[in-house]
Amino acid sequence: MSKPRVIVLPVVRRDQHDWRIRHDRVDRLGKLALRRAGRMHHLGIGIDHARTPVLILTDDTSVTVSDHTTGEVLSTHTVDSTRTYWRNNDRSPGRWPGLLPDMNDDAEHL
Repeated sequence: MSKPRVIVLPVVRRDQHDWRIRHDRVDRLGKLALRRAGRMHHLGIGIDHARTPVLILTDDTSVTVSDHTTGEVLSTHTVDSTRTYWRNNDRSPGRWPGLLPDMNDDAEHL
């Protein structure tokens, strides 16, 4: 009778990240499309980077987009599986999350 085979499995530590790497090009409106976990998500990179070749690094919690030729980080995004559009965390969110700083809510103001 032969001995049973011993299979040694590699130890996976929690501090290791599984990175997904993708090469792509930003579209003419400054956006990227990314499929993650079977769903399409859209990344706002910025119109300044339209048609730029990029490298996309994705892990469980974040997406980082960098210029393929220079290595400059163009945007970072937080993964939110409930949303289809992930905004650029490196830029201000714009005017909709709050009132404009020079806006006056006083009804008596003319």
